[in-house]
Amino acid sequence: PLCCKLPRRPAPCPAQHSGAMGVCHGSPASRAECPANMRVFGRRRAVLAGLNYRGTSAELRGCINDMTNQKSVLQEHYGFSEKDILMLHEDQPKDKWPYKARIMEGIRWLYEGAGPGDLLFFHYSGHGSQFQTADGVMADCLCPLDCLERPWPGSIILDTEIHQALYDPLAAGVKVVAIFDCCHSGTVANLPVKRDLHVSGEHAPKARYLKAPAMVGVKETQALAGIRRGVLAGQRQDHQLWVFSGCQDNQTSADAYVDGQFQGAFTWAMIKALRGDVWNQTYIDLLDQIRANLKGYTQVPALTTTSEPYLNYWYCGREPEAASREVHAVDREVGRRKALLIGINYRRSRNELRGCINDVATYRELLIKHYGFKESEMLILTEDESRENWPYKARIVEGMQWLMDGAREGDTLFLSYSGHGSQMMDSTGTEPSGMSQCICPLDCNKPWPEHIILDTEIHTHLYDSLPDGVKLTCVFDCCHSGTVANLEYNRDLHLAAQGFEEVPAVPERYHGARYMEPPRDVSQPHSASILALGCGRGSPAQFKKASGFRNAVADQKLYGNRHLWVLSGCQDDQTSADAFVSCMYQGAFTWALASALQGQKYSAKYQAILHQVRATLSGKYAQVPALSTTRRTYFDRFFLGKHAPELAIDNTCYQPK
Repeated sequence: PLCCKLPRRPAPCPAQHSGAMGVCHGSPASRAECPANMRVFGRRRAVLAGLNYRGTSAELRGCINDMTNQKSVLQEHYGFSEKDILMLHEDQPKDKWPYKARIMEGIRWLYEGAGPGDLLFFHYSGHGSQFQTADGVMADCLCPLDCLERPWPGSIILDTEIHQALYDPLAAGVKVVAIFDCCHSGTVANLPVKRDLHVSGEHAPKARYLKAPAMVGVKETQALAGIRRGVLAGQRQDHQLWVFSGCQDNQTSADAYVDGQFQGAFTWAMIKALRGDVWNQTYIDLLDQIRANLKGYTQVPALTTTSEPYLNYWYCGREPEAASREVHAVDREVGRRKALLIGINYRRSRNELRGCINDVATYRELLIKHYGFKESEMLILTEDESRENWPYKARIVEGMQWLMDGAREGDTLFLSYSGHGSQMMDSTGTEPSGMSQCICPLDCNKPWPEHIILDTEIHTHLYDSLPDGVKLTCVFDCCHSGTVANLEYNRDLHLAAQGFEEVPAVPERYHGARYMEPPRDVSQPHSASILALGCGRGSPAQFKKASGFRNAVADQKLYGNRHLWVLSGCQDDQTSADAFVSCMYQGAFTWALASALQGQKYSAKYQAILHQVRATLSGKYAQVPALSTTRRTYFDRFFLGKHAPELAIDNTCYQPK
């Protein structure tokens, strides 16, 4: 499964760590240092090391280009100056060639005089490898330019040396971002170099992995934890440190030809992700988008940090621009408010859930009590309603049409769906995974796709029909990922042989996944979609329209003039939990969203809500909710337009009881 390696454990607000960022309890003095902001107000420094190993059997072609591209990004978008970037590669003067001693000197220069508020950036593109200790333990390492001529391990940079030079000296309040676009796993040599795209000849991708010389070992076993995994050691909890890795421990990072030049596939995917979101991304969202960009490659990037709330920091401290006064004025325009609330428990079926109708009750109460919605302007579709309002496909589609009917500038629309999500094979050739995402109405036990609602239908009935000036917020508390079929269908409880979930003796142990297995005849990727992978089939608009409920919203060409927000209960490779929490069955995401709104006194910006929802779920559930909107400034808009300065709390460290 494509999952971040960071353990899901309860984590206090980083500001509560001694010396990290000060105490954060919502006081004015502390708000500027809450995790969601990660403001950089000091010096910025960067060391960029790229090795092509020219004229050798280990030659690569894209590593120096990685450095050139990364330097441009840092200077143009993240406030780095020329004098504060140290470039180490073979196109530089000889004294800046990336030999081991020069790289280690560069890291020491990086830390000289570093203080609170500074941002330090380290990027290595080149070969990774491993060597074997005397007792058979494999150690990860980087491969400087002189590793081809001088004996190992004296000429390589061990994982322990990375820890000692890059991680251990980190002072309180200093932020470090480290990127390793290389192979550096003990097991990576056991895998062949693979890529799903059909590229051959001089442009064929090459693995950034260098095989160690024969019989290389060390006399004493060292504390080996890997370049990335060592970040999780307890002694670094006070550090503000993020480490990106180009691949998982059992994979290779590709040196590839893409977009007209040789470069690292991971570095290319990272810069593309940042550019696509106008250089504003949180770390966890950046990782998710990098992985999406790398579909077609076998490598799956990873991100590790020292404290779980740090996943929600802005990459390199760059926050979205604050919304203008005109935008807030638009939020204050009050027109008609309408809501469509859908909850499906699939009672007395093998797919039964328990919390979806309760989710609807939660949203209904929130909207009426706190956001000015009227009962007469709500359409509720659940199995507790009269039969004509049971959430069959036809009724849900009619509900979407009712929601849009008569909408005009100034109106606020809200849709929530709680139930199963799934996927079926895509016959259009526009889905990279070969699978289309869908939600599962009550009658989905009948043939598919006639009785499911595909992502393209969601777009047609909701996104495409949205008039200018109308604000639409959609919340999907379900599993709806095209890649989720690659995960095991897991619940925390034992499954009976018949496929039904056993009733737990204690409700608190209940934890089901809101994911429905598709019928076997539509559960395999369509061959046309597999062939289309990376081969240019389908227009960008077709691709976006077939890219799920959430991701398509980010395409400004399609929806840039629309006021649209889509909250998703989990990432594309995860499941949304149907759980027993706070003394009732409900969706974990819905519970966390309601808790976050309550903690903000129901006046909060979308981005702040997302951070708090993630903090609420952290340590309890593996799912990481997501938010998409049509313009980056819309992250700064208030949820459902409710802006009450006398009530609002700018406290992104809020942790519910």
